[in-house]
Amino acid sequence: MTAEQTVNRYYDAWRTRRGDMSDVPLADDFSFIGPVASFDTAAGFREMAVQAGQAVTSFEVRRQFVDGKTVCSIVEWEMAMPGLGRMTAAELLDVEDGVIVRGELIYDAEALRRAMAAQGA
Repeated sequence: MTAEQTVNRYYDAWRTRRGDMSDVPLADDFSFIGPVASFDTAAGFREMAVQAGQAVTSFEVRRQFVDGKTVCSIVEWEMAMPGLGRMTAAELLDVEDGVIVRGELIYDAEALRRAMAAQGA
């Protein structure tokens, strides 16, 4: 399986399985860095993805670029949270031997933080 095919399984989980990453090949020590949360295990990331996936109402990969084992995707998504519009991010995913080992999500998360705080109030 190519790096791009592996990463597309990851995005399919966001698009069609509401964040259920159980079929996505993530390394046990998968490390993920994002503006709202970071993880150093696949188990922690999978738990977050299932929770966040319940609120995702649309998810689209706008563009994707492959550089060896790294796939860079420009993604857009919407969540069922008042006051939160469409969000756009760049995501880097590193794949080794068909397994995603690292991820980094880059976007301005201020609107999401405000929406999350309002829901927690």
